[in-house]
Amino acid sequence: MEFRVLSKNTWVPGSGKDTVYLKIDHWNDYSFVTMFHLSLHDEDGQLHDIGEIKIGFKGQTIEKGTYDKLPDRFESVGDEFFSIGQGVEFYRNIATLPNHLGKQILLALRDIVVKPDLIEDIKEEEVFSTSLLRSVSLSVVKGQYARVLEGKAKLTDFKFKFVRSESEHLGSIDLSFDVKVGFTPSTNIHAVIGRNGVGKTTLLNGMIEAITDRQGSNAMFVDTEGWQEIEISDDYFSSLVSVSFSAFDPFTPPQEQPDPAKGTCYFYIGLKDPKNGKLHRTISDLQDDCIRALISCFYEPNKTERWLNAIDKLGSDENFASMRIEQLEAVYRDLRNNTIIEEQSDSSSFRDKYREAVTPFLSCMGSGHAIVLLTVTRLVATVEEKTLVLFDEPESHLHPPLLSAFVRALADLLHDQNGVAIIATHSPVVLQEIPCSCVWKVYRVGSNVTTSRPTIETFGENVGVLTSEVFSLEVERSGFHDLLAKSAETGRTYEEIVIDYDNQLGFEGRAILKALIANRDRSCNHDATE
Repeated sequence: MEFRVLSKNTWVPGSGKDTVYLKIDHWNDYSFVTMFHLSLHDEDGQLHDIGEIKIGFKGQTIEKGTYDKLPDRFESVGDEFFSIGQGVEFYRNIATLPNHLGKQILLALRDIVVKPDLIEDIKEEEVFSTSLLRSVSLSVVKGQYARVLEGKAKLTDFKFKFVRSESEHLGSIDLSFDVKVGFTPSTNIHAVIGRNGVGKTTLLNGMIEAITDRQGSNAMFVDTEGWQEIEISDDYFSSLVSVSFSAFDPFTPPQEQPDPAKGTCYFYIGLKDPKNGKLHRTISDLQDDCIRALISCFYEPNKTERWLNAIDKLGSDENFASMRIEQLEAVYRDLRNNTIIEEQSDSSSFRDKYREAVTPFLSCMGSGHAIVLLTVTRLVATVEEKTLVLFDEPESHLHPPLLSAFVRALADLLHDQNGVAIIATHSPVVLQEIPCSCVWKVYRVGSNVTTSRPTIETFGENVGVLTSEVFSLEVERSGFHDLLAKSAETGRTYEEIVIDYDNQLGFEGRAILKALIANRDRSCNHDATE
């Protein structure tokens, strides 16, 4: 690949091959002249317009522009040079070039996104800080630019809320959601938590309708990022994915809508038949969904990488790891390599061969593992940039370690694709994985609904503490709390009650019993003195 430096008044040739053009731009940054416009003819003679790039060199002063230092023609710059593209679009454009051509060009120009080790050597150069980094920070260079060059989504903040008007049977609700780039822990996953019957599933179903049936919905999503709060545009979310494996949810999911030209795409993952929402899918149907999604993932290298990363995250659960699910990708690759070229991966004949190869493996999976595999695979296949995922009670089919691993895998996928998820749950395990700023507690009395944030930090907190925070009143009226309260009401001493339980009371149970007896005795003494 040859590089040619063109003067500002010289046109890029109409034809050519394997040539990169650097057209001089005399724009100066505090008297430094480093800007060029990069375009190229590839090996097929196709012209690509990439964008602006700044090139500097060690020891550069305002007296000498970069174009004076560069030769008119070259194959790569010398070790004294360094460069950086101007904006995300530059790296997005160069990432689309075929056969890794983009990275070859950047390496030849000693671009600091592909050669970040250069930064330490040039950080004291005045031209670097004054000109090349004039409108961008190093965090963006190392983060956003590098991500886009790898074909990943550009990360953006989300700031929106869901508003539902009051109806005859449901109270109004107003929930805000903020996703902030670069925050740790990640803010891409939000949770709505509350006891059974508060309307969490109804809330998610209302969110689905607010996007897929705007005219018929009494709710809406509102963009709160600007000066004025307005209903979100049709393209605010590129797609909506709803996940629900509840057999008793009466809600009929809308028909899937995969065409971006018609607005927000919609995909459904769950038990309902997409053609007839009143019917449930069979095991064979769900396996077929999984096989189609696996093929869709493995057909694209970027999706294959995301799928393998998700499976690796789920491997923190030992039972899941022992199944070696990553073999599904190896089976696809071997089958693809041994298949005639004319047979496409999405053809029914190839799908039948792959199904035959992996069905014995899928049939041996337990229901929880099968649901996780189907869900993760379909999410990788469908989640694109700015996707909203709505997930109803994932804990229904997952034990706590696998649930925790799944939430981590989902968070990584959403961060990678610049998406956001809202999970309806009654599991404190979900809350352990996200900060309190991403949690809404929901309470309901009759048709009145109230919401609040947790009063404690939730990320990494003890499950018992989180349970008390969210379900304090319900916990006190149920389970072992109720048994201990009734034992205390008998008037027996602490030691007698412990013996009644055959010394099988845990530390927390003993502490609660002591508190109940102390309150009882205090109340009795107060009554006696009156």
